[in-house]
Amino acid sequence: MKLLIYICIIQAGIIFGGSVQAQEVLEKVNKAIENADATELSKYFNTSLDISLPDSDQTMSKAHATQVLKSFFKDNPVKSYQVNHTGSSREATKYTIGTYKSASKSYKTYILLKETSGKYLIVQLQFESD
Repeated sequence: MKLLIYICIIQAGIIFGGSVQAQEVLEKVNKAIENADATELSKYFNTSLDISLPDSDQTMSKAHATQVLKSFFKDNPVKSYQVNHTGSSREATKYTIGTYKSASKSYKTYILLKETSGKYLIVQLQFESD
């Protein structure tokens, strides 16, 4: 009986620990977007990811996506960024929906993180004109 209790406690710790790690990553990702910091944001990119911007939609390497976002942030300096909703799905994914505002435009953002080798990494990032 004690063994069963220990196993349940360990499993709960693993599940809760993964959830905490995902929340920490989401907070850091959202902070990087709030600061329009592509370099910091790229720390959480998967080796390849889907990037959707108003003028392009493609799968990119981590390095290419970093350069594309640097250009996007330069052309659209952040005025404000607000997280509207966060959630998760059964496939070990977490997501955030937010609003990124520059001086002249507003973008709805969608960030999808997936657990890969025990770490949550961005696999999809969208900035859609609002």
